[in-house]
Amino acid sequence: MQAIAPRGEIVLADGRRARLGGLWLSPEAVAALAELEGLPLQLAMLDRRPDRWGRLVVDLVDRDGQSVALDFILRGLALVRPETETRPCEAQRLQAEDAARAAGEGVWVSPGPALKAADLAGLTRADGRFALVEGVVRRVGGARTKDYLDFAGREGFSVVIRKKAEAQFRRGGVDLRALAGQRVLVRGVVDVRFGPRIEIADPLMIELLDR
Repeated sequence: MQAIAPRGEIVLADGRRARLGGLWLSPEAVAALAELEGLPLQLAMLDRRPDRWGRLVVDLVDRDGQSVALDFILRGLALVRPETETRPCEAQRLQAEDAARAAGEGVWVSPGPALKAADLAGLTRADGRFALVEGVVRRVGGARTKDYLDFAGREGFSVVIRKKAEAQFRRGGVDLRALAGQRVLVRGVVDVRFGPRIEIADPLMIELLDR
């Protein structure tokens, strides 16, 4: 690890760039990552292929074999951002995130990082960024190629799921039709072009809060 770029990208000695896979990094996490420069860390490749921006998808492992990503999550410096490359370790990461949330660590100090589904101004400011959004599903609807979870009426926040992903959600134990009236936490990138929404493709991107 040669250096850390301002947004938390890892610059390697050969000039290649990498990122910690499956995470949203807080500014404090970026600072903590920069403090690791020069330490004997191993690069653990999470995918042989780079992402769409040419960055390697990695984790960092210290001399004791501990994951830097998992440490950041436990300290409340990072949030889990599910993606294909990190699927095998996401269950452990979400457990770590639950522990950080329960302890009020880092970003989880009250009131926590989640936006409210009714906070249209906050959602607008989050356009194009990864976010957590909490609210009650008012209605579950569908179209030819997509399902929708509506939280606040026609102009309010919604979640979009492509029909082709329905089987994956069922295998993950998420019955979309049963979510009406449930309070949930959704994670993903906010898009406000057609009203504030998040498209989810993985059952780990939605969590029932009133189990």
